[in-house]
Amino acid sequence: MKFSPTTLLGFFICFSILMIGALDTVGAVAITKNLPVIPFLDFASLAVVLGGLLTGLFIMYPAHTVLSAIGSLRFMFSHYNSKTELLETEIKNILQYRSAYANDKNNFFASNKPSDAMTKYMFELVSTNYSAREIRDMAELYIDKRAGEEKKKADVLQMMANTAPSFGMVGTLLGLIIMLDNLDEPSGVGPALALALLTTLYGVGFANLLFSPMAKKIKYNQSINQTREKLVMEGIVLIREGKSELLIKDQLSSLIGQGGS
Repeated sequence: MKFSPTTLLGFFICFSILMIGALDTVGAVAITKNLPVIPFLDFASLAVVLGGLLTGLFIMYPAHTVLSAIGSLRFMFSHYNSKTELLETEIKNILQYRSAYANDKNNFFASNKPSDAMTKYMFELVSTNYSAREIRDMAELYIDKRAGEEKKKADVLQMMANTAPSFGMVGTLLGLIIMLDNLDEPSGVGPALALALLTTLYGVGFANLLFSPMAKKIKYNQSINQTREKLVMEGIVLIREGKSELLIKDQLSSLIGQGGS
């Protein structure tokens, strides 16, 4: 292992957010005091929960893996079409590629520029005149690597789900400290107790409404995408081998559990 400056930077930033939130919670600093009052929203509590769980993540995982997992949250409201529809569309695309490849092998790669990363990679392999066996071997490694990257994202998000309630309890303990410190002033007990419960609410809410569902979603989507990528691999290998359109259609249809022509 070697020293990682990005890991240190990520740890320092997130730990600073945690400490600022903790100090603000106990009244040592007054950063959020002048912010608008919104029911069920406390920025100091958010800083404790999010800063705490992210601090641990930068120790457990490389910085780029953590940032990649966090970036995947932008897809929380995105979904694939049905698996069957997606695979049927890919079969149609492959048959179109087969027709174009058979008609003009020389200009095929110049005139076909797929946006899909897997198809683009397969075209690159075919254009280098590797054998079908070599293309399949390299494509399988590529698919496994992409699947591993998605699994890492899911693992990070699941770890966030596991640790969020713990840091919610940290905020709860801070709130209880404030409450016990104000027992001689009944007016201060209520707000402190509310703060203590609010951080627990954030921790449990983030874990069960965001991080854990997203981890499961990534795994689910990856299973669909991995099937699609294997279909693309088999289809383009068959094109490389010069198989007929009917054979390609029937073989790919059998891969997704459907009848042939």
